[in-house]
Amino acid sequence: MEQKRKKLRGKEYITAGLATVATIHAAHGVYSSMEASEGRRKLVSEGEMTPEEARKRKSKNMLQDAAAVGIAALGIKSAFSEWKEMTEQRKDVKELETRRRKRRKARERREKEARHNASGGGQNMMANPYAYPVAANPYPTIYADANPYGAASYGVPPPPIGAPPPARY
Repeated sequence: MEQKRKKLRGKEYITAGLATVATIHAAHGVYSSMEASEGRRKLVSEGEMTPEEARKRKSKNMLQDAAAVGIAALGIKSAFSEWKEMTEQRKDVKELETRRRKRRKARERREKEARHNASGGGQNMMANPYAYPVAANPYPTIYADANPYGAASYGVPPPPIGAPPPARY
């Protein structure tokens, strides 16, 4: 159980890291594409590039920009799915922890009831039919013939009268 919990926790961290990297990469792709477009506009406005050259570069880079935005969109989609997977991982870890706590409480409750029954506190055995069986009174203090060493108090017949049987070996 502990091993599974550690494994799930590790997977959660790896998934979170991958989702973060995918998000940053997608945002960087979109930003660099926007920055290149802005740079071309600036060069045209300063006069270092003719509008004709800017139009040529724009049409040439438009495909690259569209591809960059598309790749960024795929990256964002994969990042979203990574975040979703991380949420599922977190949910699994939480569920595992909840089941572990529930089992622990049940085990502690059973042990407590067993100690309670063993100490003589459990007089009513019908209260919990699944409790550990404990003899009601293993050492009786009331004797039928007033002899604590007598066999009658335990329901065993007395030994036969006469000479002991010969040894077998």
